[in-house]
Formats: sequence, C-alpha cells, structure tokens
Amino acid sequence: MQRLIVTGANGAGKSHVAARLSALRPDVPLVSFDAIKLLEGWQQRPRVEIEQDLEAAVAGPAWIIEGGPSLLPVALPRAEAVLWLDPPGAVRAGRLLLRPWRNLGRTRPELPKGNRDWPIHQYRFALRSLRKGAVFRQSIAAAVAGAGHVAVWRCRTAADTRAALDAWARDNDL
Repeated sequence: MQRLIVTGANGAGKSHVAARLSALRPDVPLVSFDAIKLLEGWQQRPRVEIEQDLEAAVAGPAWIIEGGPSLLPVALPRAEAVLWLDPPGAVRAGRLLLRPWRNLGRTRPELPKGNRDWPIHQYRFALRSLRKGAVFRQSIAAAVAGAGHVAVWRCRTAADTRAALDAWARDNDL
C-alpha cells in the first residue's frame, strides 16, 4: 500500500500516528492537511486553493496524508487504505487539554509557521471540536462506507492502532 489516509476528529492522534507511519516508510511523503489549509495566524486559505493543493498532493504515486474528514472527498478516491482514529471522547479531551501546554508558544511540526499554540485559543477550538465528535464520526463513516476499494482500519484503542500499524507494515514488507 502506497497511499494511506490517517483521519479522525481533533485530538484523535492523527499527526502522531502519521509521523510513526512516516518513520516506517521515509520514502513515502507525509502530507499534513492542516499545512495545506492554513496560512499564518490560524487563518484558512481560500477553499479553491486548498482543493487544488490537496488534489496535487494525492495525485502522486505514494503518500501518507493526515487530517480531518474534510479531506476525504478528494483523497479517498485515490487512497488504498484509511486509518480511522476514533478514540473515546474522554481520550480526545485529555489530549486537547494538554496539547497547548506541550507546545506553548510554538508551532507544531505539522502546521505552517506562525500558528502557535496558546491555551485560550486552543481551548475554544477544542470545545467546538468535542461537541462535533458525533458529526466527525458520521462524516467519516459515510465516506468510507462508499469506498469499497479501500482497506479501512477503525481504531478505538491504542491496541487497535498498534494492530493497524503492524498490518500496514506487513503489507509493505517492513
């Protein structure tokens, strides 16, 4: 498998898992959908530019792309597999609570420069995201249900995620 989507709601662990996958396969480009979507200062790029850059990213022969469900309409038709991270809400909440403190005043590696983590800003975002957990889940479920050509690993626990990583590694003879 050469084209893999890592998706889920905010705080699901997408960036972390995608980085682990990329370490297993350094020859496969890792693409952050947030890096495509965002400008400096948490401003979103125009939708047309986002779609063009996403289409260019998934046109290649090999990639790992990580991001929320809004990337699925463009990326899913070209994907070979989806790693759907779907931990319980309490796990996501804990991660979202800690994230701005781990990165206080810095830009996370998966983001474009100038998008620094500050607790107040991140907590407002986290609350909105946690409220939309069911919407994220329904959106991803609907998208992958119609993609019969794609292997889907839905990971609710750390053990599920390890098993999916192992399966991906085995499929790629690692």
